[in-house]
Amino acid sequence: MPPVSFRTALTLRWTLTFGAILALASAATYVGTRTFLLADLDAQLQTLALTERASMSDAGLHIHDDVQDTPSGTGTSTKFVQLLHQSGQVLLASRVLGQRPPLVSPADSRVAAGGQTLYREALVNQHPGRLIVIPMHKDGVAYALAVGVPLDGVSHTLRRLAWLLTAVAGVGLLATGLLGATLATRALRPIAHITERAAAIARGQFDARLAAPVVMDEMGQMTALLNDMLDRLQAALDANRRFAADAAHELRSPLTAMLGEIDVTLRRPRTEAQYRESLTFVRDQTEQLGLLFENLLLLVRAQEGEPPTTHHIPLGEVLAEEVARLSTLAAVQGVTLTVGSLSALTVRADRPLLARAFANVLRNAIRYNRAGGTVTVSLETVSDPGTQDGVCAEVLVADTGCGIPDVDHERVFERFYRTDTARSRHTGGTGLGLPIAREVLRLFGGTIRVRHSRPGHGTTVELRLPAQRA
Repeated sequence: MPPVSFRTALTLRWTLTFGAILALASAATYVGTRTFLLADLDAQLQTLALTERASMSDAGLHIHDDVQDTPSGTGTSTKFVQLLHQSGQVLLASRVLGQRPPLVSPADSRVAAGGQTLYREALVNQHPGRLIVIPMHKDGVAYALAVGVPLDGVSHTLRRLAWLLTAVAGVGLLATGLLGATLATRALRPIAHITERAAAIARGQFDARLAAPVVMDEMGQMTALLNDMLDRLQAALDANRRFAADAAHELRSPLTAMLGEIDVTLRRPRTEAQYRESLTFVRDQTEQLGLLFENLLLLVRAQEGEPPTTHHIPLGEVLAEEVARLSTLAAVQGVTLTVGSLSALTVRADRPLLARAFANVLRNAIRYNRAGGTVTVSLETVSDPGTQDGVCAEVLVADTGCGIPDVDHERVFERFYRTDTARSRHTGGTGLGLPIAREVLRLFGGTIRVRHSRPGHGTTVELRLPAQRA
């Protein structure tokens, strides 16, 4: 059996639910109408019985057999009366009853003769009837007076009401089913459109988008959110494509250089010095490849949000260690590396990762500086209500290098991105230093940005981390 579509299932559930409500409403209407008709009939039966009892009390025990205009629904209908002794014996009866046994049981006769009013139903000449039994006293003797009318009119009215309710329910159920199918079709039309576009995206049409919503209802909000999600996925896909292309290019360059160097070396015999020079070149390229692989692995792990083990570490101490470790590189580049004020702050982070982030920023400031330039490192305390302790550590790395254009302030944190002036390949960088620093700081709740930069005059990079006072 093929599976039922969601639209069909929704229509069936709607129809069955409405059908159940309609059935309950029809049943309540039928029961309520029957109750009201019988209550009205009982009230009029009481009037008839009181009239009959008053007539017997005034003129002696007798029964009026004339045709009465009763509320039974037929306009004219014969009433029937029985005068019962409290023992249950029939003393007087209407002609229509003939020699019929008592209409009520002896027990009911005793109860009614004792002063209670009872309502009962009985079958009279194969027709259902409704009767009232009231007490009556004559000459010191207690009697039970039973007065009733046929229920043919009420039964006829209820039968017609039942047929009417059944017809209304059937027509209503059919109309509900059609309406439910129409509403389900209209309600699911946007979802069908979304499914169609999703299938197109799955087939490779990654630029496909949903039609812009006309009304920002629930479906319109979902459509807008899906379009936003598709835009983000498209951006992530484009970034991954660029990353793959850039990574392939970065890996190809040292491999091509090594293969070329090896091919040139093997063309003819070389001296020991020439072989040493070639091996040194290959070794340098291999180190570059190793650094690139290491940076790529670190970047992927940081972007996947792999939680590192964190400890409270003194931030100034980590900065001072990295400045001391990179002082040799600064001296080779002809750059002066100085340390400004270092506030006594601690941060919760992984020490090796945090040191790697600081080292990457410092290497950039040294490599892309000018000969005779300076790099200044400082650590200040900044108020930040958004942090747990209300303070934030602000690290500033200022250099006197070639600077970064305004349009590239954010792009320098993209993987493998290099500006035309500050990121030339001859510096030996992999284009991953600042992206790694940003991802590492993100793991510890921090941020990094280019605070200000002037081409030809230098750059200041700002790093911030939630901190506590030492």
